[in-house]
Amino acid sequence: MNKSITVLTGSLLLTSLFANAEEKATPATPEKAKITAPAPKAEETVAIDGAQLGKWTMDFEAAKKLAAEKDVPIILDFSGSDWCGWCKLMEKQVFSKPAWKTYAKENLVMVLIDFPNDKSLVPEKYTKRNEALSEQYDVKGFPTFILLDSDAKTVLGRIGAGREKTPESVIAELKKLFRNRPKEVAKYLKTLPPEAQAKFKQLQDKIKKAKEGKKAAEKQILEIEKKINAFEKELLEANNALTELRISQAGPEALAAYKKLKADLDTKMDKLNAWIQTQPERNEANQKLFMSMQKEIQDLMQKIEAY
Repeated sequence: MNKSITVLTGSLLLTSLFANAEEKATPATPEKAKITAPAPKAEETVAIDGAQLGKWTMDFEAAKKLAAEKDVPIILDFSGSDWCGWCKLMEKQVFSKPAWKTYAKENLVMVLIDFPNDKSLVPEKYTKRNEALSEQYDVKGFPTFILLDSDAKTVLGRIGAGREKTPESVIAELKKLFRNRPKEVAKYLKTLPPEAQAKFKQLQDKIKKAKEGKKAAEKQILEIEKKINAFEKELLEANNALTELRISQAGPEALAAYKKLKADLDTKMDKLNAWIQTQPERNEANQKLFMSMQKEIQDLMQKIEAY
């Protein structure tokens, strides 16, 4: 991999850790809750097996059956229950409130897809499934809430967390998404005159085709990106080989010195990346440490470029 790209990637990762990202860093507020298995949401216990309307469960299969039976949507809560500050904030401000519970009891099947630090909070049988669902729905951070129709296949949309969110505001978001359910669309169409019904259906078809076209184009982009990455790798390898060939003409000592600089760079990059993976706390000391490690890397890169 191009080392300058790796340095930039590390910088961006750490910047997110010291900014307001909630994906990997434990936020200063709200305070970390003490959780015991199974992971509670507020005062309730998440069901390991089975599903009930308006109750959190980890059993996606049971949730699918219940949603189909009751013809209600499913909300998938991708969470880090014992470390994610935004997840805890949504629990405190939205999901624990009576207004939410009243609405959910009649209108939702709720599934917790959890990624806690304490692995005992999630049964082993759900661990790989959770990873697969995270990839399937392209979850980038926690919490992410995916809304599925009662067929458990149709994605109605997604919502995120927010400091100002309330049960009422989240319910309003869901109702807006649920307007696209075939059941709700059919109900709405009945209220329209014939001309408006025809226009509505035409626009629906146009939206559907546009979405399909967008999806096909995105797939093409991914394939092109793979080809670009392959060419970049080939280019990097060829450039490195050419540089070493040129340096070797200056004698074995020059080549040995060059290779040592490259080995030192690899070592320091590995050290930086390993440190980033520990999810360091956001504080001044860690910022200084990061800057120090980054300077060492940049100094080595400058020496290598001098060749």
